[in-house]
Amino acid sequence: MLNILSLQPKSASDVTKPIVGSTKGIVLGKDEELKLLLHPHPLAFWKYDALATVYLISAGLLVLIFPFLATNVPVIFAVPYLQLGVWWLFLIIPSIIAGLLWVTKQPLVYSGLVGVIGTALGLWTSSVSMLPVLLAASSLLAIVLVEFYRRGHRYFITNHRLILSKRAFASSTIRETYYDRISDLVMSQGILGRIFDFGTIIPVSQAGLGTGQDLAGAGVGLAGSRRPVTVGAGVFGAKGTTMPRAATYYSLYGVPKVKEVHTLISDLIQSYSEAPILNKIEKLMEQNQDSKTPPVQTKQEVQEEKIAEA
Repeated sequence: MLNILSLQPKSASDVTKPIVGSTKGIVLGKDEELKLLLHPHPLAFWKYDALATVYLISAGLLVLIFPFLATNVPVIFAVPYLQLGVWWLFLIIPSIIAGLLWVTKQPLVYSGLVGVIGTALGLWTSSVSMLPVLLAASSLLAIVLVEFYRRGHRYFITNHRLILSKRAFASSTIRETYYDRISDLVMSQGILGRIFDFGTIIPVSQAGLGTGQDLAGAGVGLAGSRRPVTVGAGVFGAKGTTMPRAATYYSLYGVPKVKEVHTLISDLIQSYSEAPILNKIEKLMEQNQDSKTPPVQTKQEVQEEKIAEA
């Protein structure tokens, strides 16, 4: 991660000065200069690390709970099915809560995959002793994968556009946004972001890219049955609000020194939007200057003019 303090222009005039950085994976156009290269802050994905920590604690609790169930459940055939049920509860409940809070399905998908693997091993071996170990190993692996995922994000700021890229294992995604297409620039910081000075910048395009919907709904249902006829009725209503929201590779997610970066992008947007007006003024001044400049006479025209005067 490059040091933003050393790359940040000191004033608006310094915006035109290029900053040297690796442009691997992108191609700069004519007269295009790289101003800044960013990666997310090491704490940008702290939520996923916190969820992995919760699962580590859950693995320790399962080490205590499984022997207790094995010795205190009177029905023998309930083992290991009872332990597998507890295993699924410890997996699914945190992932559902995280998915609802973060508006993402990834925690539920990954926890479900670990749950299927653990269930298959438990039924195959008729033992649940390896499930806490599997959960702890999966949690540690998740922390490592999150770090690789973070490093796969690269944000390029040039004098013409924003290039937001993500490379994760076998897939890659790139979003390019030119400054004249950005209608709004939203900056947000959480509690940790304010303490450690990082945050997220969402460039909202004129087409609405960078926004999402927050929905709130209410429903009422009524059903009755009288053999052999069943009658039912339902009413549902919802209201949505457009909010700035984008994936980590469609925004500058968790970038350090977010206020300085926001100022830099704002200056570039302003200078880019003013460029066509300045070009038009320059052309008008050139035309006006040309109209005031007397035409240059050739040597033959000068001689002809002297002969005519004589």
